[in-house]
Amino acid sequence: MQDHQPVSTASRRLETLSLLQTHPGISATGLAARLGVTERTARRDIAQLRELGYRIDAEAGRTGGYRLAHGRTMPPLLLDADEAAAVALGLRTAVAVEGLETAAVTALAKLTQVVPSRWRARLTALADVQALPGRSARRAGRDVLIPAALACRANEAIRIRHRRNDTSQATPIDVQPHRLVTLRRRWYLVACPRGAMEWMVYAVDRIDHVQPLGIRIQSPEPPADAAELVADILAHGPWRHRVRVRVHTSADLVREVVDPSVATVIGDDDECQLHFGTDDLDWAARWLAYLNLDIDIIEPSSLNDHLRAFGNWLLERH
Repeated sequence: MQDHQPVSTASRRLETLSLLQTHPGISATGLAARLGVTERTARRDIAQLRELGYRIDAEAGRTGGYRLAHGRTMPPLLLDADEAAAVALGLRTAVAVEGLETAAVTALAKLTQVVPSRWRARLTALADVQALPGRSARRAGRDVLIPAALACRANEAIRIRHRRNDTSQATPIDVQPHRLVTLRRRWYLVACPRGAMEWMVYAVDRIDHVQPLGIRIQSPEPPADAAELVADILAHGPWRHRVRVRVHTSADLVREVVDPSVATVIGDDDECQLHFGTDDLDWAARWLAYLNLDIDIIEPSSLNDHLRAFGNWLLERH
């Protein structure tokens, strides 16, 4: 079989790389058939890709073939338009990680520079997206976030130094990590402390050190949905006040306006309840007024006093 001349050598090798990514274990015969070249040419292209820095392993035998392997250096990546856009969006969110802001900007600039011109407008538009001004997000440190993510992937226990609140001292805790979750521009680590039999949530911006332990700590079955666990704990964590409110409207409507990390909607009928926790009943009164729903306070009864005080303040002020 003769090589197809209209396809350039460089283009063919890029297509070879793409086939290796999407068809791990593909044989020289399979490569040759898909590329329209001889097996000798396919093997020569593999050799050239190896010289460029790609580690390509080969397995002999009827079921053997070529597959990309991890190398010591990072060779060029092949991304399609959607993948490049996804990487660009990820780089935009990396500014929420302390220490990666500059790297995220330069990486996005490099990506925009090398993509085909027809994709550049999409990436430029993503790069121009700006956050609304307001209170800045709490930033997780790169030296904390990266080792925590690696420990979750390796299923390896870590020792963290964690502060329970903004004013407390950081204390060391050995935990078995499960998953990192982002919620409302903050990072949270789902982990089980040594000796405990329940999963807990730690705000990553309150962790100042992560030390891998090289072991696994006994822990219960991981939660089916780590993000749902984070939202539930944030809404019903160790707050001073447990609030229950009856809402005289459909549960579906209430779920549309209530963040699940703030409160849980109980019920599926035309009348439902809101359950949440707080340390600040004045905040609870303002938030319930903001929802603009027809409500009755079930508990604590003192929340009615805070609602009346807020209403009186509005009347006097306006």
